[in-house]
Amino acid sequence: MTESSLKLRADSFSARKHLGQNFLINKDGLLKIVDQLSLVKRDNVLEIGPGLGFLTEVIVASGAQLQAIELDQNCVDALQKLSLPGLTIIQNDFLQVDLEKVITRQTKIVGNIPYNITTPIISKLLGEIGQPAPWLSKIQLIVLTVQQELAQRLVASPGKKDYSQITLLMNYFGTAEIVFKLPAKDFSPVPKVDSAVIKFIPYRQPKISCQNYAMLRQIIQTAFARRRKMLKNNLLALHLSQTCLDEVFAQLNFDPQVRAENLSLAQYARLADVLDK
Repeated sequence: MTESSLKLRADSFSARKHLGQNFLINKDGLLKIVDQLSLVKRDNVLEIGPGLGFLTEVIVASGAQLQAIELDQNCVDALQKLSLPGLTIIQNDFLQVDLEKVITRQTKIVGNIPYNITTPIISKLLGEIGQPAPWLSKIQLIVLTVQQELAQRLVASPGKKDYSQITLLMNYFGTAEIVFKLPAKDFSPVPKVDSAVIKFIPYRQPKISCQNYAMLRQIIQTAFARRRKMLKNNLLALHLSQTCLDEVFAQLNFDPQVRAENLSLAQYARLADVLDK
């Protein structure tokens, strides 16, 4: 495997833009992604959107058992021609797959995933705050190549402009970090944006608890619906009175002018608990 051969294979393939097909042709990048998986022989790996199999080949070379979920028939044909040992191809849309039948033991997740469905993919893997996906306990770690802008949102801290609902979801279920970045030129076809590789390690048990998770989720959704507005004004949409909110914010020692991106997940959980009473 050389970068020139990877580029030749990618350039000779008619990539489908609506499927977000941008193939990583940087060999060092591929090796670094697999290195983040810390693979040992017989590890079970699930690859999301293997495409032409560039990353797939490196994973299989480690001795891991690999399941790859790929929608595009042309990519499936290319993968089958590689005849890689230990590879099982599942032709389907990842968002439609029953992962309980796929993730049956401890598994590491990896993928260069389409930018336009990154958030739904992450939500499917993890579940919702207070409602973990049935298969989450079997996920050891997740390594994904995503749009750099989204990567910043996944790892943002409170008070940062990138801090968002998806940040809170990640914070609830585990720890995420950007391990390295990949410029657009490392892909074929060349996308309009740079990418980043994130590594996510799930908690065995969430660090944050709440009395009413449904309320917590509703508060978060309402808070970020109009993130430029003050949080207290946004929460009026939950049919709470201004007087009630003034009292709750005072009790929690929250700044009356605080905005959605300024509160940590723990603070949102405290807010939900007080409002639930």
